Amino acid sequence: MKKIVFLLSILFSIGALAQEKVYYNFAVNNCEAETAEGLISDCLIGSYLLNYDFVAIDGKKISTDKVKKPIVLIAASTRCAPCWGDIPALNKMVEKYAGKLEFVMFFWDDLKGIQRMQKKLDPRIKLIPPTKKFDNKAYTESFGFFHKLDYPTTYLISKDKRFLSVRRGAAYPSKQMNWEKVNEINEKELEAFIKPVL
Repeated sequence: MKKIVFLLSILFSIGALAQEKVYYNFAVNNCEAETAEGLISDCLIGSYLLNYDFVAIDGKKISTDKVKKPIVLIAASTRCAPCWGDIPALNKMVEKYAGKLEFVMFFWDDLKGIQRMQKKLDPRIKLIPPTKKFDNKAYTESFGFFHKLDYPTTYLISKDKRFLSVRRGAAYPSKQMNWEKVNEINEKELEAFIKPVL
């Protein structure tokens, strides 16, 4: 009888451990993937967002555990042409889904750079400055949230704070592509990207 109880307690413990959530920071910082694609598919997707107490550039605090709707979390840099190219489509998505989604953008840049981009962004997007910069310009940290990918990167996070998808890059104007085409491409991609949480 003791053996059965012991065996059942071990099986119960293993089952309980298998159901524990893996959180983003642990998943990303302990990921052995050698590529960005591996980091996303093997470690990031399916992990959960811890509670972060972000402080926006306007001084308002955003506690992620108090956000009751899905989150579109964007990592950006003002030195990144695709980040600028994504702004019109992003603004359109905010206009369309502001009541259904929370839009948060955190930056690699200093406050002066953020304020420059702020002029083009919908004011409902919460803008978060970095709290730590790294020599590797792809890395930034904002109030404990650590970003290791390129810019722009958009994270789609469900109501229960699970990372569902990651979108990297965006179209931007060039000799081969005008603003009209850029906006069409970015809007279509963003719309498809956020559709799973609507």
